[in-house]
Amino acid sequence: MALTPNLLFKKQTKYLYQSINLTVVSLFLAISIILTVFWNLQPIREQMINWYVINLLILALRLILAYFYQRSAAENSSQKWIYLFIFGACLSGTLISLIIFLIPDSQDNYTYVLLLLGIMIVASIASLGVIKRAFFFYLASLSIVLVIFFLSHTGEFQSFHFYAYIIIFLFSSSAAMRFNKSLASTFTEEIENTLLRQQLSKEIDERMLAEQESRNKTLELQILNDNLESKIKEKTSELKNLAFYDTLTQLPNRHHFYDYLERTLSRNKITQEPFALFFIDLDEFKNINDTLGHDFGDSLLIKVSSRLRECTRVDDFIARISGDEFIVILKGDLSENQIAKIANNIITSISQPYIFSDSQTFISCSLGIALYPQDGETSNTLVKYSDLAMYHAKENGKNSFHFYDSELYNKKARKFILATALKTAIKNNELYLVYQPQVGTRNGQVSSMEVLLRWNSHRFGPVPVYKFIPIAEESNQILELENFVLRTALTQVKRWNEQAGKSFRVAINISALHFRHKGFVQQIVSILSEIDFNPEFLELELTESALMTNTQESIDKLTFLKSLGLKISIDDFGTGYSSMSYLKQLPVDTLKIDKSFIDGIPDDHNNKAITKAIIELAHQFNLETVAEGVEYKHQLDFIKKAGCDIIQGYYYYKPLTAADFAKEFKLKPAVN
Repeated sequence: MALTPNLLFKKQTKYLYQSINLTVVSLFLAISIILTVFWNLQPIREQMINWYVINLLILALRLILAYFYQRSAAENSSQKWIYLFIFGACLSGTLISLIIFLIPDSQDNYTYVLLLLGIMIVASIASLGVIKRAFFFYLASLSIVLVIFFLSHTGEFQSFHFYAYIIIFLFSSSAAMRFNKSLASTFTEEIENTLLRQQLSKEIDERMLAEQESRNKTLELQILNDNLESKIKEKTSELKNLAFYDTLTQLPNRHHFYDYLERTLSRNKITQEPFALFFIDLDEFKNINDTLGHDFGDSLLIKVSSRLRECTRVDDFIARISGDEFIVILKGDLSENQIAKIANNIITSISQPYIFSDSQTFISCSLGIALYPQDGETSNTLVKYSDLAMYHAKENGKNSFHFYDSELYNKKARKFILATALKTAIKNNELYLVYQPQVGTRNGQVSSMEVLLRWNSHRFGPVPVYKFIPIAEESNQILELENFVLRTALTQVKRWNEQAGKSFRVAINISALHFRHKGFVQQIVSILSEIDFNPEFLELELTESALMTNTQESIDKLTFLKSLGLKISIDDFGTGYSSMSYLKQLPVDTLKIDKSFIDGIPDDHNNKAITKAIIELAHQFNLETVAEGVEYKHQLDFIKKAGCDIIQGYYYYKPLTAADFAKEFKLKPAVN
């Protein structure tokens, strides 16, 4: 309980009341002594008109004293037994005096007195409820009163009654003074104790509050921890899903696939259970993304993944490992026929039309198959071999499947080795140019030539063009090679023209990849400027497929190059689109008849008809024609009769090195 001003006032009032109590008791005791003196003085008592009044006053004062001492005993535990002693004396003396007052002759008859004292003892025990120690003090005080009573009623000791009261008065006064003296220190001590209890209570309350707050915080932390653990579990599940599953198709992703394959291989090393690995790639999927958009492409991938699930068994494993590449693992000891049947079902299913809200789309896939354990026993080997088989299926027309065989790997390895060697061919001076003269049919003069690239590898020796040019295109080295050809050939032809006063025109093949490059036109302009070559003596040979990829862009590029003075020819005409509509639009100068048509002349009537038709078509569009691969006289005669303008082939000249070309036409030594 806090020590409020109200509580402090109550405590002060209590101690003040106790102080007044003892003071009043002492005062009443003094009055009682004075009245007793008057009572015992015979001369005064005889002169009193009504001595009963004095006697009644003495009785009243004794009763008051008895009351106050009883209250003091109840409220002061430290001096309780002394107050009980005085209380018993006062009460006993009062009752004895009352008996004497009411029964005049009772002071000579002690039977009444003793009877009354017995009643007093029983009544006191019943009314006060004293314990043994209190009862001892009460009997002691009662004995003293009896002694005083008997002595005061004998002649010799009548004055003893008076002195006894004097002793009781002094004792009471001394007790009052001692109490008043200790009152201040007791009050201060109790205040300090109260303050101490209050401080302890406050500290206890604060500690309990702190403990409660600690428990609350612990509970809050527990709740937060539970929530955090729940969120961590959710995030862990989400991260695991992101780490192991494709978010678009919900199929296992690349990481999940390799983890699954490693576990499968570890298990199958013990069980020796075979399985087949399918590597699936969608054909021309990039075109769908580029033309219809990535959202449409994503929807298509979802449908493709659904069809893969339908074509496989429950125990089979399906994964999407990249944009348009999927993996299927067929479990169990299946024969090659059974595996081929499942692969064919997948190809057939995927090639079926895909229906969307306002359209339908078609797509196909190429599929490569590697078998465990005969094709490989590691994850990298199986994936690599199935990938090789898939690319072989693409090279053979797409929309098909192919089993891996060792020749595929050997072929791939050779291509890789050649591609690596080709990267250093220019630096190692392994590449050189040959020049095949072109002869006009009207005058038989050489006015132009076609430049061809050759590779004489230090490691492999002469490498055929049909082997290293595709590798250069696949490894994206073709741009560097063709720029090398342009610089070398233009430098050489410029020197020959300047030395001999000739006007040789040089024809250089440009690949589709190079032509479609964004910086192609700028590269041509830069090289012409760098060498200071007259553009009128440069002819670029392009295939039909290169020109038809993006017709309008091709027209824009060719128009610009034509404005510089360059000649444009279509190489291998008749083997591609051969469309009159695009031939009319494209700003070209020459059509080169492919060697495959010349080879059958004159026995193959179809080749003769095609060759003649190409020449007539070119003349109708005011274009020149060049016949490639003319080797025999009868071929030459037919081509001349058909009206071809220029002849190129072994009948006149084989491809010549720069030195041989200079020697043949009496020119100065070559650049290379």
